[in-house]
Order: sequence, then structure tokens, then C-alpha cells
Amino acid sequence: MASRSLILAVLVALAACTAPESELVEAEPLPEKGGAALVDETSPEEQEPTPCGAENYQNFVGKPLAAVTYPDDLRARVLRPGAMVTMEYVAERMNIHVDDEGIILRVICG
Repeated sequence: MASRSLILAVLVALAACTAPESELVEAEPLPEKGGAALVDETSPEEQEPTPCGAENYQNFVGKPLAAVTYPDDLRARVLRPGAMVTMEYVAERMNIHVDDEGIILRVICG
């Protein structure tokens, strides 16, 4: 009997952690390489500060995801082509967009 209660508790907890399918959307497609510029050409000092600090990580663009490091406490998520993501906008979260090969294409808040 106790194992049924434990299983039920685990299932309820997992359901609470999963976003409803109605809130999931496919990650926004990015321009092909050689297309529109994905990097803000202004220096970090000239850019307006963002809630997530994305302006401090623009040097990641063009590098492999595996080759960059950022603080453990940075609220970040990696978005791959075709990935399902929630629609909620979180200004303090940094989104790292990568291509199929894991090359970083853009770093923005959201």
C-alpha cells in the first residue's frame, strides 16, 4: 500500500513540473549562416543593460557551446533548432540559441 502512495506522489510531483502541452511552442527558427547579423555590433559599454546580462555574453556568438563557460548561478537555457520551449518570457533568463552543430548563434534575454 505504501508503494502505491509513493508512486502516486511521484506522479503528481512530475505532473506539476511539466508545462502543459498547450504552453509549449517550437523554438523560433534563426536565419541561416550568412544571413542577417545575429550579433549586436555595439560594444558592451554602449549597449543598454539587460535584466539577464546578455550583453556580457555576446562574445559567445560563433563559438561552440561546449567551449564556453558561464557562472553556475546564471539563469540560462540552451535552445536548439526544433526544441519545444515554454512561451513564458522571463527577463532574467538568458537564452542561448545554437545551431544543429552546437554553434552559438545568438544570446538574448527571455
